[in-house]
Amino acid sequence: MKFILFSLILFTLFVSKINTITITVPPSSKECIFEKIDKRTSVTLLYQVVSGGGMDINPEITGPDGIVIYRRDREQEGKFTFLSRTTGIYKFCFGNEMSHVTSKQVNFDLQFSGGHSNSEIAKKEHLTPLENGVLELQEQLRSILSEQRYLKVREHIHRNTTESTNSRVLWWNFLQTFLLIAISATQIIYVRRIFERRRRI
Repeated sequence: MKFILFSLILFTLFVSKINTITITVPPSSKECIFEKIDKRTSVTLLYQVVSGGGMDINPEITGPDGIVIYRRDREQEGKFTFLSRTTGIYKFCFGNEMSHVTSKQVNFDLQFSGGHSNSEIAKKEHLTPLENGVLELQEQLRSILSEQRYLKVREHIHRNTTESTNSRVLWWNFLQTFLLIAISATQIIYVRRIFERRRRI
């Protein structure tokens, strides 16, 4: 019985549709992803800037009718959920127009649930307690996977920041050491010249 339950959980986990994508957005440009989505589908967009410049991006979601569903300016990360009103091609864009030099790397997830006709959806009273438990576990596992990806990206960002800081501190120490040696050598040469002049006098 436990094996069957575990198999059902794994099956529902792999059947659930989650797309994780990483894109690089060149400076002064916009990159878009197009996705066909059925009517009455719950869509969740999670995005996070991994590297580049001020670590900000302009996210935008546009429906098949050309109406902008979601737009933000200079965001580092975010989450937005909406219910699709019509079936069609939805556009998910990330703009880097504010940066004229630096590319931005963006990691984002698209999560979909629903999108079935009413005849395909089993009513809650028709499900057994075991099936209800499996559905609840499926939602929890989706949430856990999404959180794991989020934490992995955060760890990557923090590691890059730490390595960058470490590199800057190292080069600053080298510069300080070089300046200290140069100033010491200059002082020694200057003091020697003073004593040599006094001996000549």
